[in-house]
Amino acid sequence: MSEFLNKVVIVTGGFQGNGLCIVENFLKHGAKVYSIDKKFKKNEKIKNFTKLKAKIDNFKSIKKIINGIGKKEKKIDILVNNAGISQKFSSKNLLTNWKKTLSINLTAPFFLSYTCLPFLKKSTHPNIVNITSLNGKIAMSKNPAYNASKGGLSALNACLAMDFADFNIRVNAVSPGYIKTGMTFKSFNNNKAYKKRLDRMMIKKYGLPQDVAEAVLFLSSQRSKYINGTEIVVDGGFLKKGI
Repeated sequence: MSEFLNKVVIVTGGFQGNGLCIVENFLKHGAKVYSIDKKFKKNEKIKNFTKLKAKIDNFKSIKKIINGIGKKEKKIDILVNNAGISQKFSSKNLLTNWKKTLSINLTAPFFLSYTCLPFLKKSTHPNIVNITSLNGKIAMSKNPAYNASKGGLSALNACLAMDFADFNIRVNAVSPGYIKTGMTFKSFNNNKAYKKRLDRMMIKKYGLPQDVAEAVLFLSSQRSKYINGTEIVVDGGFLKKGI
């Protein structure tokens, strides 16, 4: 019997890509999954999870949703802060893009973690998993807001792990590299960009959402019960490759 059977799991950004695969993986193991996103596919094959439509940086709505789940289920076992955006850099909309990206990628995980805290405390083995990024660890051109937000999320991950340890809540992160999703569509389908990225990888291919989902499942399980405040980098060796 899976340890996730009837566990209450919240996944933000479950509409597509990594988020949808994370949802599917928990469902396969018998979890009760709630996903919060601004939209969902109408004809999605994965139907047996609760879809809650809301903008992740509409904090009033998010608080209402979390309180509703917590009161209904009497607990929250796992929170996966997956929702994120990457906007094209524009000097014309400098502060607008910066504020929006940090609001969704950094402030929302902070707010969600503390809003879920009273209900996580009621779980036997509570966990938070943040989805950070390779971009938060190395310089990537023309995307300062995304890089800064993900670097900030890495720092927040460690801080939450320390503060929430008093409540027996583990907080860890998965840091994806180039995963084949809508966010990496352009580089994957551009021969020059694709080759440039593959040259930096030890494993010469883009990862799949399932690779991220498996890492999330591991960090949410008792197999990782002595792991806290760390990040699993899922990048095919991109970050550590030398010359």
